[in-house]
Amino acid sequence: MWKDFFYFSKRERQGILILIALIAGVFIGKFLFAPKEKPSDISGISGDTTFVKEPYRMQYADNQTSNPLNKQDRRDGLSKQRPKPEEKRTYYQQPEKTVEPPRKNNYPQKEKFPEGTIIELNAGDTAQLMKIPGIGISFARRIISYKKLLGGYYRLQQLQEVYGMYEELYDKITPYLRVDTGLIQPIPVNSVSLDRLKSHPYFNFYQAKAIIDIRKKKGKIDSINELAMLEEFSEEDIEKIRHYLSFQ
Repeated sequence: MWKDFFYFSKRERQGILILIALIAGVFIGKFLFAPKEKPSDISGISGDTTFVKEPYRMQYADNQTSNPLNKQDRRDGLSKQRPKPEEKRTYYQQPEKTVEPPRKNNYPQKEKFPEGTIIELNAGDTAQLMKIPGIGISFARRIISYKKLLGGYYRLQQLQEVYGMYEELYDKITPYLRVDTGLIQPIPVNSVSLDRLKSHPYFNFYQAKAIIDIRKKKGKIDSINELAMLEEFSEEDIEKIRHYLSFQ
């Protein structure tokens, strides 16, 4: 074999030697740099005392001669210290549930009229209307506002035209009211402006303009009959507006 080795060329012999050196180096390095195995037991500080690692803490476990507590006693002590699985830990103080008392109405109760009391609708104000059972401040203001637009009520049925009025409330409040048509403020037909006339709830733009056109042609309107002849007014319209017009 060694004889055959010398039959190789010089370059081949060098390559074989290098390969052998590399293989030898791998084996030597494996033994020199291999990690040492750690001992399974942890040596204690001294004597028979050793460290025993338990969940959440490290404590000493002494032998039977140095520790008067036996294994059962230590188990009982640990079981008392550890929380039971079914117990729940709370790390904050839960707020106590409190029930707030109902708020008191600080508004004084409005004095109401007794049964049999009657007030005049066209002369009454908001304060008087609020004393009628069933009427609050909202409806009292609406009734007065509509009275101002009309110039006054000529019958109680006109209250049904007030915004939001319903049948039960109408039947409840009418026994306390009456109407004096002499308190209505009439509209002067022969001098009123177009804007003022069409702002009345019972006149539309075309009816107001027809009155102004007749007045321009004739100079003066003498009676409601002249308006009844116009196509802009129906019999129902004439019946409603006759209470609000003055032809002087």
